[in-house]
Amino acid sequence: MRPRDRPAPPLRIAGYSSQYSPRLFPEPLFALAEGIFVRRSPRALAAWAAAVVVALVTANVVATDLATLHRRAASLGPRQAAVVAATDLPLGATVRAADLKLVTMYASTIPHGAMQRRSDAVGRVVAVPVLRDAILSTRHLTAARRNGLDGLVPDGSRAVRIPADDGLRPERGDVVDVLVSLDPSLVARAGGGEGSVTIAHAARVLVGDSHGVTLLVTEQEAHAIAFSVANGTLMLALAPPEAACCNRPTSTARGR
Repeated sequence: MRPRDRPAPPLRIAGYSSQYSPRLFPEPLFALAEGIFVRRSPRALAAWAAAVVVALVTANVVATDLATLHRRAASLGPRQAAVVAATDLPLGATVRAADLKLVTMYASTIPHGAMQRRSDAVGRVVAVPVLRDAILSTRHLTAARRNGLDGLVPDGSRAVRIPADDGLRPERGDVVDVLVSLDPSLVARAGGGEGSVTIAHAARVLVGDSHGVTLLVTEQEAHAIAFSVANGTLMLALAPPEAACCNRPTSTARGR
């Protein structure tokens, strides 16, 4: 009998032996099956088992990490918009639209008071310097037009401290006039005139205590007060609220 006419050897699969006819399984297919199921060494089987174990462990780790990320995202809250500085904002700068950008962040990572619309910041003045990519807060900015009672001196004004020696104790927000009584000899040398003049009209009281008051005055009035402190005696006169209306740059200022 020629070798090609001999019957095919039994195919052993996982301990099972069977006689397959070459008519049902051609020799190429039979050889492939024999190479897959029969010619696997213990080392190869161990490698396959290890690969399966690694795949299962990896899938479990990935699934656990994804579940953790989802729980973490849920704890951070919904995503909200926040306004951040597109460039460094120096003290006193007026904010423009090009200075800002809008980003989306988790609600729990956005600080209290953060601005959520660019329109809320445009046109306001930087009260605290802001670095690039920092979140803008309402505490960083102030209104372009303000009366000084919020602790920030308006543009063109000055805050001056005057000792109170005449017994008058105005409170915060009151309106006062500042008068000075000059030395008569000084007035005479200046060519005569009134010895008592008003050097600050309708000044707003920013702070008042037992030692004096801090007033919001114009820059020119600040110079006059400095001269009067050195050459005369100052006195405060309480003025009606109407005195502050419409005749001073800061009297009609309204905060945003």
